Amino acid sequence: MITLRNVSKKFGEQIVLKNINLSVFEHEFIALVGRNGSGKSTLLKIMAGILGPDEGSVDIFSDLKVAYFPQEIPQKDQKKTAKELIASAMCSEPEKVYGKIADLLGKLKLSKEKLDCRIETLSGGEKSKVMLTLILKSSADIFLLDEPTNNLDLQGLVILENFIMSSSAGFLIVSHDRKFLERIVVGIIEMNEETHNVEIYSSCTYSKYLKERKRKEEQELAAYQDYIDEKRKFETSIRERKQEAQRIQKGPKVKRDHDKYVVGFKKDRSKKIASQASSLEKRLDRLESVQKPKFHLPLNLEFRFLERSGDIVFRLEGTEVKNDNFHLGPINLEIDYGNRIAILGPNGGGKSTFLQILMGMRQPDSGFIHHGSRVKIGYLPQENIFEQKHSVLKHFLEQADISETNTRRILNRFGFSADDVKRTVEQLSPGERSRLILATLMAKETNCLILDEPSNHLDPEALDRLETALKDFPGIIIMVSHDRYLIDQIGITKTYLMENGKLIPLKDYHDYENLFLPEK
Repeated sequence: MITLRNVSKKFGEQIVLKNINLSVFEHEFIALVGRNGSGKSTLLKIMAGILGPDEGSVDIFSDLKVAYFPQEIPQKDQKKTAKELIASAMCSEPEKVYGKIADLLGKLKLSKEKLDCRIETLSGGEKSKVMLTLILKSSADIFLLDEPTNNLDLQGLVILENFIMSSSAGFLIVSHDRKFLERIVVGIIEMNEETHNVEIYSSCTYSKYLKERKRKEEQELAAYQDYIDEKRKFETSIRERKQEAQRIQKGPKVKRDHDKYVVGFKKDRSKKIASQASSLEKRLDRLESVQKPKFHLPLNLEFRFLERSGDIVFRLEGTEVKNDNFHLGPINLEIDYGNRIAILGPNGGGKSTFLQILMGMRQPDSGFIHHGSRVKIGYLPQENIFEQKHSVLKHFLEQADISETNTRRILNRFGFSADDVKRTVEQLSPGERSRLILATLMAKETNCLILDEPSNHLDPEALDRLETALKDFPGIIIMVSHDRYLIDQIGITKTYLMENGKLIPLKDYHDYENLFLPEK
């Protein structure tokens, strides 16, 4: 068991965690959720002993082995080969690694040649499979996993799911893959970025948590509204009584002696009404204050549709790409206006290369590709292709032909403050980089979206807004994704498997997923 007692953490003046009390047990499968920047990674690092708390303590049972796996392979390890990284984790000699994990590498379709490549040269999917290999070969009692599903293909996702469900260890997992969480977790820890603390939902599936959180938000809003209504009633009554008391006191002047009895009566009446007002004021002061719930302004995501393209958007005839040991095609395919296409397949199977051909970023070695008329493409790449030293503002201005004022307005809608836009791209978290890509894409007019793993690193709010924007987009969508929930939501019309450079039609993603499920 890992126990945190009154743990607090600040970076400079920024409070990240405050007075957190929490226990994580063996044999539990728990999700750690919250908006990007709410402190999830910081909490995992403190539990793993990588960061120390500013206040409070972290207690770990003796002999308990804790394994932490970050979102990305650390920069210090990027120059290592995959074989060297795996060997150091397994306390083995690099030349002996392949024999120990050959079966696993075969299942993951990670070739021996890739093991000899430096980490920095691998694709995002290949890096994720290296990280997955480290997870699967760990013998920890408690696993702390920070976004283990990012960039994994469907086969890798199913392998990870089966590993967790068959394990006797405990797992605390940060992930935005909703299908994965629904199948795995039995409890939720939610980071609250307003209080910098946590809310715990025990014995709770992910879908039940979403319903419970919505119910709590509605209750908080109702309680606040009841408080405001009650407060206004008191204030109205107090104001009316004070006005009545003043009106009585300012009555017509008395000219005759016998009217002095009327004057006395009015004075008594005025005092009573004033006393009632004073009593109501005291009751108002005793009224328990209810704070207004702090709901974030929604992420405003809408793709700017240009005009519709011609009926034929892309036509590929005998299209091939040959590169060392990799052979894509030949592909014969016609993509028409109105198509919504999902492309699945193992990492390294040719999906990103296929998208690059559609984009015109890569020319086929044989065959040809025809681009239809009036096709305006918006492209979201999987890998970070930004100039790392540029500021967020400079990057956006170079990518979008709009004024700096509108740039700042759009970036603010995507969670970038006036100070944030001065930061360099390399200082951004993976989630912030994904938001920057989406903001840039939103600023461009398009009628064809080509998206390479668009849900990577996005938090639940951003994912929800992305789904809505894609549902509402009237143009063509061609998407490489293994986010099964996203695929379900946006009305896919055609599904293809890209494996070993071959494009194969599928009924839907379940056809591919079923290949990796254990036999019953």
